Amino acid sequence: MTTTCYRKRPVEVDTVQWTGDNEAELVEFTGHRFEAIPAAARAENPDVTAQVYDELHDTWVGVKTGQHIVRGVKGEFYPIAEDVLAETYERVEPGPAATEATDARTTTRVFAALHRAAEQDVTRVIDLYERWVKAGPPPIGTPMSRWWDKRLVELHDAILPPKTQLRTPDELRERAETDDITIHPAACTCTYGARCPNCRA
Repeated sequence: MTTTCYRKRPVEVDTVQWTGDNEAELVEFTGHRFEAIPAAARAENPDVTAQVYDELHDTWVGVKTGQHIVRGVKGEFYPIAEDVLAETYERVEPGPAATEATDARTTTRVFAALHRAAEQDVTRVIDLYERWVKAGPPPIGTPMSRWWDKRLVELHDAILPPKTQLRTPDELRERAETDDITIHPAACTCTYGARCPNCRA
């Protein structure tokens, strides 16, 4: 017979001890998977004063007063006696170094997300600027206030894009009809579509 030796990986788990009168705390800790058993319902096993639902095994597990409720590595909950807990685990006190490292990681993630969002905004504005340069000045006879208003709307949409982007030519035509804009495809070869000052009357 050949045996293989394994060592259990070091894991950290969270626990809350069932004292008999902290049901609300354990209900919150387990996400409503814990309930105390009334004294009248404990006739068969009077030592079991509560129960916790173990999703991993899809069953309710009896809990005795003084036992700890452990949240396992897969999010499951199970009871463990205090002496077994002391033999199996050692208490971890969060030190300042661990807290600082966690804060640093969180800050890094936040700044990375902000950087990505800002980079996307800048890319959209640069693309808009290049389209403006390609389109050239407003057509003769176009009121400047109307032309600038359209540019400001385009700039606003580039910085804060609308939730639904117009993509198909039919959608562009519908937008032009609702905005009373006439599209002249042969007048300009830009990519503005309905929003181009050279493609409308």
